Amino acid sequence: MQNINFKIIERMTPEQLQDYIDKNHFSDTQALKIYQHHNKNHKNEMRYIARKEGIRSITKGIDYVHIFTKNFEELANMDISSNELKVIAKILNKMEFGNCFHVSQAKLCKELNIKKSNMSIIFKKLKSKSIIIDKDGDLFMNSNIFLKGQYHTINEKQRPNVQKAQLFNVADNPMFQNVYSYHSENDINESLSETENFASQDQDESTKPVLIPPPEKPEDNGTEEDNVFYMKDWDLPDFQLPPT
Repeated sequence: MQNINFKIIERMTPEQLQDYIDKNHFSDTQALKIYQHHNKNHKNEMRYIARKEGIRSITKGIDYVHIFTKNFEELANMDISSNELKVIAKILNKMEFGNCFHVSQAKLCKELNIKKSNMSIIFKKLKSKSIIIDKDGDLFMNSNIFLKGQYHTINEKQRPNVQKAQLFNVADNPMFQNVYSYHSENDINESLSETENFASQDQDESTKPVLIPPPEKPEDNGTEEDNVFYMKDWDLPDFQLPPT
């Protein structure tokens, strides 16, 4: 197994980090540990930069989704009509964390000024293109294109929806890349064990292991806590900031 130089990756930019992972052909488990270590060691730096440069969080109550750009490009190449795009945009504003949505076609017709017969055709087209997914009696927006929330931060009841909302094929042809990695319980336990070993090898006598992944804290409802721009200590007085 390729050794990870944790001290070097602490000084890397995100671009350098990705290049380091690609060139060394690390396993998915090792890549996860590298990202966790890099992220943990850059949190304080991010908070300081946010305070110094006056960065603020996204305004509370503003909805947003993650867009996976490669798959979104595939969607754009599917000859999407303007009405289909309007329906997609409206659903993105209404869907729950985990991508499930409950909105009637009749309501969409009224809000978008689209005839009922046309709306039925639009839904059929979006389903045939694997943009809307009908699974177990519920409707989902394909989570390989858009994702509201993050898998590890949404509540446990919503997490299965992320997996239900994944489709890769359109008319039996692979169209969308699978953007998720799943690990078995054995993978996670092995990762934790290896993480502790690597950390103990690299730490100085005066430092503590820094690579043990923190416990998950699923939220009851999706919030902007998964927003990388959301900092809790922006309003700290200047005298608490680290020296420049």
